[in-house]
Amino acid sequence: MQDWSIPLSLSTAAFLAWVIWSVRPAIGWRRRRRVPRMALSEARARIESARDPRDRALALCEAADLRAKTIAGAASATGLYLRAMRSDPLSAEIVNRAAAGLASRPRTLESLLWRHLAIGPWPHPAREAVRASLGHLCRLYEGPLRHANRARALANARDALA
Repeated sequence: MQDWSIPLSLSTAAFLAWVIWSVRPAIGWRRRRRVPRMALSEARARIESARDPRDRALALCEAADLRAKTIAGAASATGLYLRAMRSDPLSAEIVNRAAAGLASRPRTLESLLWRHLAIGPWPHPAREAVRASLGHLCRLYEGPLRHANRARALANARDALA
């Protein structure tokens, strides 16, 4: 080996270690359990057999919870949570379930909560659901997303709705 190849080999190894460390959240080192197809088909059947919007929203949340547990299920879980929020826009329980289901994906949760806030008006009937969305956004901006100004603004908006 030549003198210049040792530092080059060390720097290459360090760079590869850094790249692997940087992309580890996207790779998913921890194993997520696979959701059986039977459970997904049962959830779809419950969605289609729901009679009123509240039952439909809860069935959509159950299906979204199943999809959120899979590795590549963030997009479909987000769509199912959004459909549930549109089906029952007055329910704070659905917002809380969506926040719990997408807790490991803060950017996806942020986008979903902003969409929920844009769905409809904020007056009295939907006040609790809007307050729940504002509270979860505030926690996201105080925690993993780190936007102190946005967190304070959303906390003020949440408190103004009280």
